[in-house]
Amino acid sequence: MRTRTYLFFSFILLFGVLGCDEDKKAETCTVLAERFDADTVVPAGCYLAQKTPVLAAGVKLTLDPGVKIIFSAGTKLEISGDQVLDAVGTAGNPILLTGEVQQRGHWVGLRFDGTADVESRLAYVTVEYAGNTTSDSDSAGIKATADSRGVTLSMTHTTARENQGWGLFLTGSALMPAFSDNTLTLNTLGPANVDSEVAGLLDASSSYAGNDVDEVWVRTYSLSKNGTWHAIDVPFHLSGNLRVELPWTIEAGNTLILEEDAHLVTNGDDAALYAIGTAQAPILFTGAQKVRGFWWSLDIGSSDHADNRLDHVTFEYGGSIAHDANGACLRLVADSRGVTMNITNAVFRECAGYGLNLTGSAVLPEFSDNTLTLNTLGPVMSGSTAVHQLDTTSTYTGNDVDEVRVDADWVDQSVTWEDLGVPYNLDNHIDVNGTEANPVVWTLAPGVTLILPAAGILSVPGDYSGFHAVGTAEKPITITGAEKTSGFWKAIVFDTTLNAANAIDHAIIEYGGSVGGSGEEAMIHIASDSHGVSVNITNSTLTDSGLYAIYLGLYAQVNADIETSNTFSGNASGDVFRDQ
Repeated sequence: MRTRTYLFFSFILLFGVLGCDEDKKAETCTVLAERFDADTVVPAGCYLAQKTPVLAAGVKLTLDPGVKIIFSAGTKLEISGDQVLDAVGTAGNPILLTGEVQQRGHWVGLRFDGTADVESRLAYVTVEYAGNTTSDSDSAGIKATADSRGVTLSMTHTTARENQGWGLFLTGSALMPAFSDNTLTLNTLGPANVDSEVAGLLDASSSYAGNDVDEVWVRTYSLSKNGTWHAIDVPFHLSGNLRVELPWTIEAGNTLILEEDAHLVTNGDDAALYAIGTAQAPILFTGAQKVRGFWWSLDIGSSDHADNRLDHVTFEYGGSIAHDANGACLRLVADSRGVTMNITNAVFRECAGYGLNLTGSAVLPEFSDNTLTLNTLGPVMSGSTAVHQLDTTSTYTGNDVDEVRVDADWVDQSVTWEDLGVPYNLDNHIDVNGTEANPVVWTLAPGVTLILPAAGILSVPGDYSGFHAVGTAEKPITITGAEKTSGFWKAIVFDTTLNAANAIDHAIIEYGGSVGGSGEEAMIHIASDSHGVSVNITNSTLTDSGLYAIYLGLYAQVNADIETSNTFSGNASGDVFRDQ
């Protein structure tokens, strides 16, 4: 049976009585024992720790309410292995652990090391004037350090103040059955330094403000537990890259400060990002320096998790292009499995690349009321199979380049590309990829502008593929070249397609018809074998082709007034050529 020792002024631990508070001459303090070889209860009173106390294995040290321990320079109270500290005061009778001199860093502080199998408790305790950084640059008033064995510590209604290092330091293996209503203030380095695995232990009922640096420093590597980061009253400052392996919830009002080149990645269906702010309490991802591209990106990869949702979130000063020429503040990246994310009321600004980069397999069940502005390369880069999900309630202007960049290959479902107020700039050929099992009509809404690359081709092959570009007199559709040069891009090719949706109306088609290449004869090339091909072209302007404006193959079916209902100018070979 364990023995328990009580310290009384008449007991053997009474080595002397000292005056230890110059401001309170009436207060006298007992010299604290240098060793505790059995479970010990320290009763209320004032004690002077002239040396660092040594606890034997398995000892439980209990501090009663009203205990005050004054620590001499360089001393500490260390709990390790199967030792326990039970320091539970009350609101009216708290416990004070302080320095002999009221100077930050006078003593080292509380240390907990490898105590996962037993629980220490701090309640209504104040730790002050500790955190000496002479030999430990990450010192703290309260420091929990451990290897994989971990540390178990409950901490409630506790204050860490006037410490030279941090108020609190936690390793990733720390276990905290309770953490609430604490105050971490007036500390030199900041309120807390924590591993990313335990940042979620910090609760919103505690106060972290009033330090020399009001940020929680987060040492990053992985996030596989404690996945909710609560809305605390100072920012989280992430030290570097973070790999998210579970649903990560960021509560409204949080700010995350990212270090240079920081890369945040969620990957796989077990991982997700759920960041829901409000208009009054948005969430912010920002850089430690307010420089475009200071941090890399947040990547959501191959995750169809239902919790992937961003609302009232701002991303700024990321999107480095040092590792990816098409960098962005937020990238939805995936293989054929796809990635799903809801994005509403979000802001993407001051990114060195794009604001947003969407892989072709990205799915956006909700995308509305977003603002993408002040980005170097443009608002968005998107795969051609995802770009139709960009909506007209969002804003895409005010960037260095006001264009949506399209990583073009094909359109593989019947979709409409909306008029976003900025052009779509295609980086390659694009095909309408319809099949019998999956007929596809690609529709351009009135007002849309497509910019095509050098020798670029827009191809509509077969009956199950259709192209519907019908503008209005007030909002014509424009298909143009990246350079305003006759014959810059190649052609719109209708090939053996009798699709009833094929139509071009109230459109401006210009600077196509490049010479050479795959044999197209005009800016709009309509050709077929005996199967036939059909399209109507009306009320449109066709100019500056390097070849003909329109080529009609032998079996082409077009509106009879194709030559009179459209306007032609500056076409090198002529306006309309009919094969005989």
